Amino acid sequence: MPDLAVLLVAEPAYFFAYMVFAMVGFSTTLIAAPIVAHVIPVPMFVPAQALLDLLAASSNGIRLNTHVARAEVIRLVPSMLLGSAFGAYILFAVPLDALMLLLGVFVMLYAINGLRPKRQPPLISSTWAWWYGGSGGMLSALFGAGGWVYAIYLMRRIEDPQAIRATQMTLIIVSAVIRVGLFAAAGQYMGVNLLALAAVLLPAMMLGLFVGNRITLKMNRKQFMRMLYFVLLITGASLISRAIL
Repeated sequence: MPDLAVLLVAEPAYFFAYMVFAMVGFSTTLIAAPIVAHVIPVPMFVPAQALLDLLAASSNGIRLNTHVARAEVIRLVPSMLLGSAFGAYILFAVPLDALMLLLGVFVMLYAINGLRPKRQPPLISSTWAWWYGGSGGMLSALFGAGGWVYAIYLMRRIEDPQAIRATQMTLIIVSAVIRVGLFAAAGQYMGVNLLALAAVLLPAMMLGLFVGNRITLKMNRKQFMRMLYFVLLITGASLISRAIL
């Protein structure tokens, strides 16, 4: 069972992470991991969060099922499998400090990319599914953070916002199933401590989804995401400093 100090950090981090997930469809790891990595080893909280992501995505995805662009899901899944297998290997083969450094760099680059001005990107060919599926699968297994990669692909392939959201949620479910399967095959769920961690974080996940699905923010989505990117910059920098010092 995680001690009180761990819970005081992890519970609010996952509450906020799943509140954002309910609003934008991804970002749980990008929000929670830079904070939780200070108190829980990356190879432990990533498999635990895979279970939570599967439950969260399934609860949100069922009601959007009729809008899913199934052809895009079929294109992405094979490369997601390959990328996830490679990411899972890296997760358990790379030293902990190196993983923390990689996570910090990744989060900061993601935040910087989110803050820079953007134009509406042109549509792309379906052949790009291998690149986006593979890189998203690798990041999903490595950090549980591949959802934003799938979102970029879908926004450059589909024009209907409802279809983008529904397909994104389906891919998150598929990704979570792949991750849970890989971690189960590697014996990660045989330990009581990891399952206990997932169990104690479950209420924070459920409450975050409940609030996120119902809350009306005073700021618009663009303002909210800019604030989120600034928070990610700070937390990413703290991870890098912790890994180096």
